[in-house]
Amino acid sequence: MPNPYLTRLREQHDALKASMEGLQTRAAEANRELTEEELRSVTEQAAQFKSISEQIESLADIETRSRRVGELAASLDKGEQGQEQNLGGEQSRSRVTTRDRDPGHYRSAVDGGQHSFFTDHYRSTVMNDPDARTRLEEHMRAVTQASGGTGIIPPKWLVDEYDPLARQARAVADLVRHIPLGRDPRPLVLPKQTAGTDANIVNQAAEGANTAGWGTDRFATDKDTLTPVTKAAYQDVSRQLLDSSSPAVDSLIFGDLRAAWDTIVEGLVCSAILAGGTAVGATFATEAAFAANAAAIDGAIDAQTAVAGDQRGPADLVVMNFRRFGAHRKLKDTANRPLMPVSRYGPQNARGALGNLMVGDLEGMDAVGSAGIPTTYAEKYAVLRRKAVILAESDIMDFTYEQVVGPSAVRMGVWGYIGTLVRHPNSVAIMTVTAAS
Repeated sequence: MPNPYLTRLREQHDALKASMEGLQTRAAEANRELTEEELRSVTEQAAQFKSISEQIESLADIETRSRRVGELAASLDKGEQGQEQNLGGEQSRSRVTTRDRDPGHYRSAVDGGQHSFFTDHYRSTVMNDPDARTRLEEHMRAVTQASGGTGIIPPKWLVDEYDPLARQARAVADLVRHIPLGRDPRPLVLPKQTAGTDANIVNQAAEGANTAGWGTDRFATDKDTLTPVTKAAYQDVSRQLLDSSSPAVDSLIFGDLRAAWDTIVEGLVCSAILAGGTAVGATFATEAAFAANAAAIDGAIDAQTAVAGDQRGPADLVVMNFRRFGAHRKLKDTANRPLMPVSRYGPQNARGALGNLMVGDLEGMDAVGSAGIPTTYAEKYAVLRRKAVILAESDIMDFTYEQVVGPSAVRMGVWGYIGTLVRHPNSVAIMTVTAAS
């Protein structure tokens, strides 16, 4: 169980660090010096930060030394193979604890292993060998973490092979414009020009005379407001699970919360694109109409041209669900060549491709498949200029609280702020496939 005082100091340490960085970041983004009030605040916080850091270093050193002494005492107390004989002849139970790692019975010969899993399985069942049975039980407790087991910590290879819940990676969310919020959830007010002075440029009415149109006030401005929303989730974990499982279980739980966060962000960005874009003429009544005579390619070109007409730059991204991605890949020309080749592949190693990102090339634009786009008809997809969409996202705060709902549970969670905005609706062209047949 972590030292609660040391945990509280660490939280204060992180909060002070985030606060000082936030003040300096805002000043840097505004291209200005720190104000007197900000400088005084940073100075005071720096002094507190130094004091807390020194306390943490001192207490952490004490904790580390105490843990080493305990582990040394446990190893000396272990005896032969973790068992000992009482004076009355009764053998005590194994001294395996949650601090023990892979018992190492079935390591390779290179790593010093001396036993075979299959040999021990045969000897324990056919020959009734108690030593083989003990080695198997200790190994299987490490692997299965069965209820009521002593909780041997699984070997590292098993933690590496942990198979988490499959979720969509951040595909579209990582491609659009990103604004970091730090820890500031306040709305972002983004100014914009709504009318220009084009009409003021006219011919001079007469030599030596001003023309009335030159001085007409036509320049106008407005603003877009991006309002972040709070996203948070926590998981109440039984203390028995944390005490009897792998020390990596907390990172696995936080990893699951982070993966869920990424899935939510991906969905919010895709929803903003579909809701904030502008519909174009390419609406296909059926899948057959989509595939007929390369109509889908013509539709993409029309959408690309419409986006270019917004005068902010050409379209460079196509966002669609996996079904629409596959439908585009099936399109062929008269020589049976694909009209949307997958020319960019994700990173690979000896085991194969890594990740689930699917990227193709559609008329010079990146075509990305994402689970954030719904697959129900009427099915929409978008051709857009990626900088037309903004994702504002804060730092994600991990938090852990002890005994929130009693001593039997530990609360682990994440907290952050997310905001999305389609800044230029005419730079996002929406197309639709209405029905399946």
